Amino acid sequence: MDAKPYTNDALALMLRRSDELQESLSALLEHAGFDDSPRGEAAVSMCLVALEHAAGLRALMALGLGTSAVSLMRLQFEALTRAMWLIYAASDQAIAKLLAPLTPDSERAAKSLPSVSEMIEQMGRRVGRGVPSAAHEMLVQFKDVSWHAMNSFVHGGIHPLRRSADGFPVDLALQVLRNANGLTTMTGMALAILTGDEAVSKPMSKIQPEFADCLPELRKQLM
Repeated sequence: MDAKPYTNDALALMLRRSDELQESLSALLEHAGFDDSPRGEAAVSMCLVALEHAAGLRALMALGLGTSAVSLMRLQFEALTRAMWLIYAASDQAIAKLLAPLTPDSERAAKSLPSVSEMIEQMGRRVGRGVPSAAHEMLVQFKDVSWHAMNSFVHGGIHPLRRSADGFPVDLALQVLRNANGLTTMTGMALAILTGDEAVSKPMSKIQPEFADCLPELRKQLM
C-alpha cells in the first residue's frame, strides 16, 4: 500500500519552517572557511552527514513515511554526536582511523571507535576543560529522552509496529520534526565553531530564537 503525504496545515507549515531553518544555516556557512586540520576535516564531514540525514528525514516526512523518517533521526543524532566528539574529545589515533582510505583493514580498525554512549561520556569528562557544558547537556538530554524510541524504530520494535497498525499521528510528526530541527541547529553551531570566525558564530547563535516555533522544548518527550 502506498503512503499518502500528510495534508495537515500545521505539518505543512512545520515542513516549510524546517526548510527555512536549513536555508538560514546554509546562507551563514556558504562562504565560510573551515578548520583544515585532520580533526577539523573529519568533524566537518560528519556534520555534513548529519545535515544530509536531516534533509532525508524532512523529505520522508513530506511523503508521509514517518516511520522511516524517525529511523533517520537516530542516524542524524549519531552523526552529530560523532562530529562533536571529533571536535572535543577524539584522540589523534581515532581521527586517523576515520580519515584512512576505505579498505577492509581500515573498516575493521574503525569498528573499535567508541559507541555513542562512550563518546558522550568522554565529552562529559572534559566539560570545563574545552567542552562546553551546554553542548554536552543537550546531547545527554536528547539521548535520555529519545534513544529507546529511536532504537525501536530502527530495529523493528513496538513503535514501528504500532505506527503501522494505528497510523502516524500528525502531532507525533510535528514533534519528530522539532527534534530533528534541534539536532540541525546544533550541527550548525558545530560548523560555526569549526570556522573559527565570529562573523559566523555570532549570527548562528541567533538562529535558535528566530526559529523557536519549529524547535523542541528541552526534555519534551519524543514518543
